Amino acid sequence: MTVRVGTRSSRLALWQTELVIGRLRTAHRGLACRVVTLSTQGDEVIDRPLPEIGGKGVFTERIEEALRSNEIDIAVHSLKDLPVEEAEGTAIAAVLAREEARDVLVSRDRLVLERLPAGAVVGTSSTRRQAQLLALRPDLVVRPIRGNVETRLRKVEEGEYDATVIAGAGLARLGLAARATEWLDAERFLPAPGQGAIAVQCRSSDRSTIALLAAIDEPALRSATEAERGFLRGLGGGCSAPVGAYATVARARAGGELVTLRARVSAPDGSRTIEVEGSAAGAAEIAERLAERARSQGAEALLRSAASGRDAPSRARALEGRRVVVTRERERAGELCARLAAFGATPLLFPLIRIEPEPEGPTIAEAIGALASFQWLVFTSANGVEHFLSRLESAGAGGGARIAERLRTARIAAVGKKTAEALGSRGIAVDLVAGEATGSALARELAARLAGESVRVLLPRAREGGEDLAAGLRERGAAVTDLPVYRTVAAQPSEAERAAVREGVDALLFASGSAVRAFTEIAAREPAIDAAASRAALICIGPSTSEAARSRGLRVAATAEEHTSEGLLRALLAYFEEEHERNRS
Repeated sequence: MTVRVGTRSSRLALWQTELVIGRLRTAHRGLACRVVTLSTQGDEVIDRPLPEIGGKGVFTERIEEALRSNEIDIAVHSLKDLPVEEAEGTAIAAVLAREEARDVLVSRDRLVLERLPAGAVVGTSSTRRQAQLLALRPDLVVRPIRGNVETRLRKVEEGEYDATVIAGAGLARLGLAARATEWLDAERFLPAPGQGAIAVQCRSSDRSTIALLAAIDEPALRSATEAERGFLRGLGGGCSAPVGAYATVARARAGGELVTLRARVSAPDGSRTIEVEGSAAGAAEIAERLAERARSQGAEALLRSAASGRDAPSRARALEGRRVVVTRERERAGELCARLAAFGATPLLFPLIRIEPEPEGPTIAEAIGALASFQWLVFTSANGVEHFLSRLESAGAGGGARIAERLRTARIAAVGKKTAEALGSRGIAVDLVAGEATGSALARELAARLAGESVRVLLPRAREGGEDLAAGLRERGAAVTDLPVYRTVAAQPSEAERAAVREGVDALLFASGSAVRAFTEIAAREPAIDAAASRAALICIGPSTSEAARSRGLRVAATAEEHTSEGLLRALLAYFEEEHERNRS
């Protein structure tokens, strides 16, 4: 008997096919096999992203046709490429050989993901990888990349991309594992359902071949991948959907198997993530349970958004050619400018403020000297973190681990994600992060933690900071020491930066009331800048900044829902996408 084995012609596909043939020959002595290479739509159309050419089945349909028409007897696939609904007349008769499920980052300068510079171009044709990359690093530029493993590596080497993310199993199977810059831990970067596993199909009516393939099937791996793919099926998603899933199988105490599944559904731009996890005695049960849980949290809306292209970076054509003024301080504007450029906009840096440390004085020295007496330290900005810790260092607290150790006598609260990240980067554990990045929200959440207990709170902040947080905590019985550690002062844009704004702009981005005030003072002196601003859309980072703009007679076009640079960018995108739709209708 000679078994005709269908496969794609790439080096990786042929490697996987030879592995399957080797295992079949070990299980069935004397078995003859003949490889039949076939070209698929995914192999032939390499100049367009996978979702644009169908995504689901582009690497498998031609091979499945050959199986149904009796051109081949079995077909070898990467399991992650197979649609979750089995093709008519076919059956997956064996799942095997998943030694590695993780993704890997390969970067030209050997920089890990956290160290890639803002604006670095990362290639991937997977919406799942795109979403998870942007969730972790929203300042990156993610662009489609096509071709086999070797082609993608070459595009990085030649500078077309700064990095790419690919399946680690493919890299290892080709003997290229040394090229990996970073193996991305599955805890934070979930693989695709079935990633790393090999699937072998045959005709569902071919009982003798099904029995032949049963000898190389790995039951525990089959259960794990059935849970992963079952979750995706339960959501109605295809293999190109922004869904990650990874399952493990263990022996249950009462016998049988215990399947544990983690799964994640993401918005294509990384702005929202739904994550679920659980265990059950069977793949189908846990897949169904977690799919229902994810649906209850809005997963179907995220998948519809992905299918329509909404929120994906490629949909941001409404920003192409737009001239957008960034009014942040010069040292902190790079990430936002890089993200704007990635969407095709022209960022115009117009720094209106700069941050300076508060002059040394007895108040700061006294607070630092009494640090051990505070039960809570509350930070309202990354600048506050930086300047407070700098004062600790200059007061002889040391640096790094010594500062983190000194702060362990108090609990730490942060007003938002960016502030928490600034603390985390210094090794300081954060006990509370406000769900909404506002002082009033943090006051409410911290008060709920305190439950009426009287505590001492140290609040390092800007000289110009609002009073909402301190007042809210005092109303709830806390003894608050308000500690200005830095101040915001007006900066003067250069003549070249002013001239660029005078030429006309489409939008102005404001991240603080101080920037609003500084801009209106310049506009009052320079009518051309005032005229340019009157024709532009003003986008503000939060309600207090919007209020400062309105109080100065400015018309606010949009206010960010999330009070971060990324939220500011999303508000800008939403405004111009809506304008684009209005102009079309």
